[in-house]
Amino acid sequence: MKALYTNIQGQGRPLVLLHGWGMNSRVWQPVIPALVQRAQVIAVDLPGHGLSRDVPMESLQQTLAQLTPYIPENAIIMGWSLGGLLAQALAHALSERVAGLILVATTPKFVADETWQPALAVEVLAAFAQQLQTDYQATVKRFFALQFLGIRTDTRSVNALRDSIMEHPATMQALAAGLELLRTLDFSQQPVTQPTQWVLGRLDKLIPASLADTLPALGYKHVALLPQAAHVPFVTHTELFMEQIGAFLDAY
Repeated sequence: MKALYTNIQGQGRPLVLLHGWGMNSRVWQPVIPALVQRAQVIAVDLPGHGLSRDVPMESLQQTLAQLTPYIPENAIIMGWSLGGLLAQALAHALSERVAGLILVATTPKFVADETWQPALAVEVLAAFAQQLQTDYQATVKRFFALQFLGIRTDTRSVNALRDSIMEHPATMQALAAGLELLRTLDFSQQPVTQPTQWVLGRLDKLIPASLADTLPALGYKHVALLPQAAHVPFVTHTELFMEQIGAFLDAY
């Protein structure tokens, strides 16, 4: 099995970072300096993304097998967006190894249906899949822009981060596979049992803020809804984000 690219910094308890669809581990750059003060940070490029682009992203089972070697004992996994869904899958698959989760701007189920409403309309995801076939660069840039929509940001630094991420774009195969995972993964009836901190943004255009009201019914005790944040709170509201993360890491 080909190795995934990882960037390991800091010392202490392992904190594994899983990024979202179409991105790579560079998206964590704004918050890495704060995280390495608290943990050994293991930032992974998912299969087919970033510097792991020569490793194909295939089924969920294959992706979990590819990620397993990078999950140490007593690890906390911090997953953002698609990475949050994979973090939940790993918590079930490696229950004795995963000590806790930090789930950022993600959800137990990404796509809405008659049983699960606080989610994205399936048509929106289908539109991304169709656009991907016609204009990869524009689709990923549009997706990136959507994550910052409606909030005040330093446009220059956000664009610089986007350009840094796009230096190592995901493969078309991985983007298509990632969209399929977003469409099909469902943990709405299978909550994880490890301690879990959710961090959501009230202005998120991808994850409805109403999810924060739904999660306690699934047994989740730690749910933070940041009032001025959208889909990338660790980029736009780093200090407030770290307040939530720091309290959880201190407790667990």
